[in-house]
Amino acid sequence: MSSPLDNLEPSFVWKHFDQLRQIPRASGKEEKVLAHIKKWAADRKFAVREDSVGNLCVVVPATAGHEKARTVIVQGHVDMVAEKDKATTFDFDKDPIAVRIDGDWLIADHTTLGADNGLGVAAALASADDPSVVHGPMEILCTVDEETALTGATNLDPKLVEGRTLLNLDSEEDGTLFVGCAGGCTAAIDLPVKRAAAPSDHVAMRVEITGLKGGHSGLAIHENRGNSIKVLARVLHEWLRKTDLRVDAMEGGNKHNAIPREASAVVTIPKAFAQEARELAALTQKKALTELVTIDPGLTVTVTEWKEPVAEPADPASTLRLIAMLIGLPHGVLAMSRDIPGLTETSTNVAIVKTDKAGFQVVTSTRSSVEAALRFGLDQAKAVVLLAGGTMSESGGYPGWQPNMSSPLLATCKSVFRELRGKEPHVTAIHAGLECGIIGEKLGGADMISFGPDLAGVHAPGEKVNIPSVARFWDFYKAVLRSLA
Repeated sequence: MSSPLDNLEPSFVWKHFDQLRQIPRASGKEEKVLAHIKKWAADRKFAVREDSVGNLCVVVPATAGHEKARTVIVQGHVDMVAEKDKATTFDFDKDPIAVRIDGDWLIADHTTLGADNGLGVAAALASADDPSVVHGPMEILCTVDEETALTGATNLDPKLVEGRTLLNLDSEEDGTLFVGCAGGCTAAIDLPVKRAAAPSDHVAMRVEITGLKGGHSGLAIHENRGNSIKVLARVLHEWLRKTDLRVDAMEGGNKHNAIPREASAVVTIPKAFAQEARELAALTQKKALTELVTIDPGLTVTVTEWKEPVAEPADPASTLRLIAMLIGLPHGVLAMSRDIPGLTETSTNVAIVKTDKAGFQVVTSTRSSVEAALRFGLDQAKAVVLLAGGTMSESGGYPGWQPNMSSPLLATCKSVFRELRGKEPHVTAIHAGLECGIIGEKLGGADMISFGPDLAGVHAPGEKVNIPSVARFWDFYKAVLRSLA
């Protein structure tokens, strides 16, 4: 059966990516893709090492005549963010990713594409298959569960690899060399509530926020995209100014590292207020769009009558504490870097809200390249939570990657880039949790760099990759391998 990728160049890279897009590999469910890579290695008689959490290292012998070169680790993660449009029927446990080509872009239809980090893994495998690639000894390090909690990198057995020069292929801007990244931490907030029967004159209503772009909560946070949970809180806050409001349930977002695109709440309000509630919701949408229209023009606030029974919503005091907490929790850019112009230093993402009988749960993700600023960002959120009567616990913390501008690997990559493209590369750090920080710490220090092709809309439906940039990325990657060999 033909594929939209059949005639794309470089053929070795796209062939491997085409295979990966058809293999289920949501975070935490990487068994099939790991089996695929093991078979690929076995077919070529490459040795494979595996640690207790499932990370793989495929040992690739050097090109003839380059056996004495330093060992290079080529690293990427095999999992992908599993996100789809709400109205789309798709099973990430079995369905292949549907794609289409639009001009210079390969785009996923209504789901994430998995180019993050499928293209990096595909390039690593392709460099072992393509006979034109000259390289020294290579260790292809495939990590698991990067998108959820950096589980693979955090639990990496350092004995899995021998090299101390690492090429991370998990970046998303062609022509940019990344030499540092942010550390981060996830926080889980619990807000207990009291529930009581709603007054007899109340009617149940559902408020729904849709149409936002979402996206990566590190890479896209500086764009001030809309956050569905924060918009929902604004709508309910406007109602609360005017009437008795009681929240029964609230849901929004489903990934700690994605800006939430959709959110909804079921509430009770006096029946006499229902029409004014709709008008206020429309006005709040209009006001929010004055801020978001250039980046998130699709914002839609919908209010409908809820037909299901609502037995005991949160009482007025609990509702007030919930809405005040959601309004007060910091979200977005908290500080810009003082050292690298244009780089976000510290940010936080109000990512998920859920409901159970006991109360409401909120998940936030805070990032910073400065440890003290990361701590302060978490403390800001905790202060709001404590004032609202909730509790907050932290988990999944990971270290940043401190830039080394004197790195020999950086010097090599800059030289190769200049020779290939006749200009200087953009050298910077990234406001995201690349595995380099953790892996470098695990290995007791390593010379590392990260680069990749142009991706857009990662972690959101409609994720896409610029096709010409993949060829440029591949040419640069091959030239770096040859230089290191």
